[in-house]
Amino acid sequence: MTAEVVDVRPAEASDAAQLLTLLMQLAAESNTFTIDDGLGELSEAEERSQIEQITRTTTNTIFVASLGDDLIGVGTVQATDDLIKQKGEVGVAVLKKYWGQGLGTALVEEVIYWAQDFSTLSQLVLTVQLRNERATKLYQHLGFKQVTPASYNVVDPTGKKVAAIDMVLEV
Repeated sequence: MTAEVVDVRPAEASDAAQLLTLLMQLAAESNTFTIDDGLGELSEAEERSQIEQITRTTTNTIFVASLGDDLIGVGTVQATDDLIKQKGEVGVAVLKKYWGQGLGTALVEEVIYWAQDFSTLSQLVLTVQLRNERATKLYQHLGFKQVTPASYNVVDPTGKKVAAIDMVLEV
């Protein structure tokens, strides 16, 4: 990233088309990032509507990292089905071209700030593949604690079984 400034901000409805493109590119570039089934069939109008709905909740959010007019990263929180504990599942991904430049950290910090100051959640949770050492260290550095006693296998987007752990942050 030369002299251009990366902006981390809440997603807006006008980001819908670019966000869909970004998510598909992230899924293609990384074997540690998965997208929801059916995302490829969402229209721009449907994504715009989803962004608008998400921004009206206190349990879900989308942050984007942009460089100029281009979206280059995303951080999300999605409420889990555990309504009693008010958990939100965190997802973060950055285009491979921008790895190692602090964007993942900036996105996770924004998610944590949102969760502590604006959400009604009590916990942020995530699953991280152990082969993604940078992400594991980042989450630990930002206060996430391992909650699974040992690693367990998850299936990555290529169908390969990989070791993972669950982590939680009390907010």
